[in-house]
Amino acid sequence: MKLRTNGIVFQVAELRDNAYEHVSRELRRLGLNDLAPSHGLILITLYREKALSLKDLSIRINKKKSSTTELVDKLIRLGYVEKTASSDDQRVKLVRLTQKSLSHKDDFKELSDNVNGRLYQGFTAEDKRELMRLLNKALANY
Repeated sequence: MKLRTNGIVFQVAELRDNAYEHVSRELRRLGLNDLAPSHGLILITLYREKALSLKDLSIRINKKKSSTTELVDKLIRLGYVEKTASSDDQRVKLVRLTQKSLSHKDDFKELSDNVNGRLYQGFTAEDKRELMRLLNKALANY
């Protein structure tokens, strides 16, 4: 069977759609019905980084600042994050996790492990590295 080399954009989009639906189901299973997968990316990033400016958060999650602002504003309304002034510069607002989101840290770890486990099922460590290398190479072309 000949391996197709065209249609990669379609396949990546299909993978994204399938992963999005899987994450949505997992969020519902965990009782986090008010969150979308894009919110999870912000929370997971903040679990690692503790507090970030909107600009830095936008860079970390690879979204426009306006999109990040919308997502953060919704997370504020839902009680998962808050904005506080930076101790270094009062003009800079930092996005921080609230107790509500900290209480779900283990849920997000489980979700992340589940999603990555499913994605990489049957992959060797070398396969994972090669996939990431090739995807990063393709992304660099845009």
